[in-house]
Amino acid sequence: FDSVRFQHVADSMRRVNERFTQILIDRQDVSFVVSARLLKKTVDQQNKIREYLTPFAKFYGSMNERMDEYVRLFPVHPDYLKTFEQIHFTEKRGALKTIESAMLAILDQDVPTDRPLFISYESFWNTIKTNSVLRADPNIKEVMRVSEVLESRVQQAFTRPAYKPMALRVINALAVHRLTTGGDIHIPIGPTAAELRDALCLFQPGVEDMPGDPAENLLSMVQTVMREVLKTVNGQFISKAPDTEQYYLDLKKDIDYDAQIEKRAEALSDDALDRAYYSAVKALMECSDDLRYPGFQIWQYQLEWQERRVERMGYLFFGAPNDRPTAQPERDFYVYFIQPFDKPKFADNNLSDEVFFRLTGLDDDLKRHLSSYAAALDLASTASGGAKAIYLSKAQDFLRAMSKWLQEKQMTAFEVTYQGKKKYLQEWAKGVSLRDRARLGADERINFRDVVNVISGLVLGQRFVDLSPEYPTFSVLVTEANRKQLIGNALRALAGGTRTKDALAVLDALELLDGDRVDPANSRYAQEVLNRLKAKGHGQVLNRSELLSGTSDVEYFAPIKYRLEPDMLVTVLGGLVYSGDIVLSIPGKKFDATGLQQLAATGMDELVRFKHLEQPKEWNLPALKALFELLGMTPGMAQL
Repeated sequence: FDSVRFQHVADSMRRVNERFTQILIDRQDVSFVVSARLLKKTVDQQNKIREYLTPFAKFYGSMNERMDEYVRLFPVHPDYLKTFEQIHFTEKRGALKTIESAMLAILDQDVPTDRPLFISYESFWNTIKTNSVLRADPNIKEVMRVSEVLESRVQQAFTRPAYKPMALRVINALAVHRLTTGGDIHIPIGPTAAELRDALCLFQPGVEDMPGDPAENLLSMVQTVMREVLKTVNGQFISKAPDTEQYYLDLKKDIDYDAQIEKRAEALSDDALDRAYYSAVKALMECSDDLRYPGFQIWQYQLEWQERRVERMGYLFFGAPNDRPTAQPERDFYVYFIQPFDKPKFADNNLSDEVFFRLTGLDDDLKRHLSSYAAALDLASTASGGAKAIYLSKAQDFLRAMSKWLQEKQMTAFEVTYQGKKKYLQEWAKGVSLRDRARLGADERINFRDVVNVISGLVLGQRFVDLSPEYPTFSVLVTEANRKQLIGNALRALAGGTRTKDALAVLDALELLDGDRVDPANSRYAQEVLNRLKAKGHGQVLNRSELLSGTSDVEYFAPIKYRLEPDMLVTVLGGLVYSGDIVLSIPGKKFDATGLQQLAATGMDELVRFKHLEQPKEWNLPALKALFELLGMTPGMAQL
C-alpha cells in the first residue's frame, strides 16, 4: 500500500490503511517458504548436500560459515533472494514462481561433481530478456541493449575461450545488478570480483590444483576474467571504481570504438596505408627505432655470405632507390621493401647490389588490418585519457594481425626482383632448405626476417664473390656482433693464450696455421703484406695508408682481391709479429714477438689505427727461427 504507483488514489488508500493491518513480506519470509515448502529436504538429503558442498567451501569467502543456509536453500544460492528483493520492478512473491521455473529447468540434470551447482541471481537475466512486457520500460530496455552488445563481443572476440562461460555469467550478473539501484541505472556501484565469486559461486576447473590459498586463487581467476572482458569490449559499457574495486554497467560509456575506426579507415590515403604496412614489416624485420638518417626509413643491415660464413654490410630501405644517395658510405648491398599502395616511380637499373621485395598478394583481410591499424593510430593521436589508451591497444591488436598475416602468407605474397628477374619467394626458395640456411635448431621456427635474409643472401652470393673473390672462408659464422670477440680470441691465442675453437677458426681462415703451428708463410694475406714491405726497401717503413684504402668509415686491405677489413688485417699482422717478420707500430708503442701479450691486451680500436710496419733487425733469422721452434718457443723471438 506504500507504493508510489498508487499516489493518485492516496485518499482511498488511507481509508483502507485505517481499516486493515499492512503485512510486509521480507526476504526471510520468502527464504522460509522456499526452504520449508518449495525446496523442503529430508535430513538424509541435507547430509548429502552438505557432503557435496563441503569440498568447495574453501574457495569462497563465507560458504563454510553459512553452510546451513546453503544446504537449506540448495540449489538456490542464498544471495539470489537478496538480489531479487532489490530489483525495483519485481514483487517478492514473484521469486517463488521464478525459482520454481528454474528448478523445473534443471530437474533432469545430474549434479556435477567437479564444481558447485547453484541457481544464482545472474540466471534471472534470462527471465527478464524473455519478458517482452519489460522492454517497454526505458531503463530495462537500455540495460538489455548494452547487455546484448557485451554478450555479442564476448561470444565473438573473447581471447580466453576456457573462461568464456564465466565471462558470460558475469555480464548477466552485472545486468541484473544494474536493475537493483532503485530505478537509477547510472549510479556507479556494483559488485566486486570477490562478491561475484561468492554470489555466483563462480568456479574454474583446474583451480583446485593450484598451490596456495584456494579462495585467493579463484579470486585471481575472476579478476583475470574481468580484465579480459574489459579488454574484449574495449572498456565499453563496463567501468571499475578505482576506490572500491566495484564493477558495474556504465550505460553512458557507449563509444563504439570499432565503428569509429571503421569510419576513419574509409578516408585513409595510400600513404597512410604504406606507413601501416611498414610498421608491420619493421616489427617483423626487428628494426630498431634508431634511424641513421632522420626522415628516411633506412637501416644499416647485415646479410650472411653463406659460402664464406661471414656477414656483409649493407642497407635496408623502406622505400625506393630514389633515396639511395642518402645512405653513405656505400656498402655491399641494398635491400628495398617497395610501397604497396602509393607505388613510387623509379628506374630499376638491374644493379647487382639491389634486391627488391614487393607485396603483390594483398587480400581483403590484410587491407582491413592495415587500414584499421592506420585509423586507430590516427584516432589515438587526437584522443586523450581512456579513449587514447583503447585506440592504441586496438592498434597493437591490428599490428599483430598484420604481422601474423605477413608471416603466414610471406612465401606467396612477396615478389622478389633481382637484376630484372622476378619470382615469388617460394620460387626463389625451390631446392633450398631455408631452415638449414638460417641455421635453426630442431625446435626453432623460421620467421619472416630469416626468410628475407636467406633469400637475399642467396641472390647476392655472386655479388659478394665479385667484390671479394679471395676473401677468407670461416668455419664458424662471423657476424658484426661477434667479430670483435673472435678476433680478440685469435690475438690472445697468438700471444700464448687458450686456443679456442673460435680463435683457431679465424687463424685458419687467414691461412696463418700449418697444422697446429702458427706459420704465416703459406698465407696469401700475410705474404701480400710482406711483399709490400720488402718493396719499400731496406730500413723503410710501410705506412698504414699504404695497406688500407677507402674512406675513414669503410677501409679495406687489397680491395680488388682480398677486401680484408682493418680488424682482419690486424690479425694477419699479429701472425707476422708472432713469426718475427715485422714490428707493428701504433702511437706510443711498438710490438715485436716479445710484446704479443701487450698487443693482445690492446683495444681493437687502437690497433686498427696503427701507424706503420717495419722490418726487424737483420740476423740469420731462418736458422734461429728453426732453433726456437725446435725448443717450443715463439719463433719471432729469434730476432732479439
